[in-house]
Amino acid sequence: MTVLVTGATGKVGSQVLAELGRRDVEARAASRSSCPPFDWQNPHGWEEALLGIDKVFIVLPGGDDGHRSVRGLGDGAVRFLDVLERSSVKRVVLMTALGMEHAPETVDQRRLELRVQASSLDWTIVRPNWFHQNVTEGPLQDIAAAGAGTLRLPVAQAAVSFVDTRDIAAVVTEALIVDGHAGNEYALTGPDSLTFHELAALTAGTGIGVESYEAVSDSEFKRFALELSWDAEYIDTLLGLFSTIANGYAASTTTDVADVLGRSARTFADFAGVGAVRSQ
Repeated sequence: MTVLVTGATGKVGSQVLAELGRRDVEARAASRSSCPPFDWQNPHGWEEALLGIDKVFIVLPGGDDGHRSVRGLGDGAVRFLDVLERSSVKRVVLMTALGMEHAPETVDQRRLELRVQASSLDWTIVRPNWFHQNVTEGPLQDIAAAGAGTLRLPVAQAAVSFVDTRDIAAVVTEALIVDGHAGNEYALTGPDSLTFHELAALTAGTGIGVESYEAVSDSEFKRFALELSWDAEYIDTLLGLFSTIANGYAASTTTDVADVLGRSARTFADFAGVGAVRSQ
């Protein structure tokens, strides 16, 4: 068994590689820096990357790298599915995002979900919520650093059921290498929901970099992000995601991590290194 891991340098892809290694499964990293290079917008190298591969993890990159929206990936990913169906690959695990099943077909990730579901492959879809690691590597960390430790977002009291990338990777690995997950769709969350005020209370004094939280308006956030030289389209994408949180759509929890792994999902307090501490 050999697994191709796309997004191999990303938050989840790197953890999938590590988890496969711990389970003595041969894996091949696929990224723009791999050999051969793997680029969703350039099919050159796809077939070479798939030689000897029978299972694939697919994730489209976000815009964290450079804080710019990544355009045109959906078309490439759909073409890649065409190549997969002509290859020796039998199983694919696709990662998108929590609630993606409700998105319109014009959204790249939803279009890719539908293409995977219509394929001849054994498929599993995982849809995780926001990651614990977003506060240590990504836009949330950058916003807090620019604010001298104060995280400023256009979200008031709504909560998020953050999930750990290590748990996501463990579920992905299980679906890749263990039978019984074909046709399943997993919504991956942590076991509890936190507001950003509660999150900041847990991270304060831990060295993570988020010491406090302040809710701001959309216009204030956009002005702040533009001052950081972020791409305007990327900022609008983030505002859409924060609106989803503000409307309460990221607060619910599921037991899918525990159901697949046979153990509880990690809490944010575990991630922050404060054990069973909870803000009251």
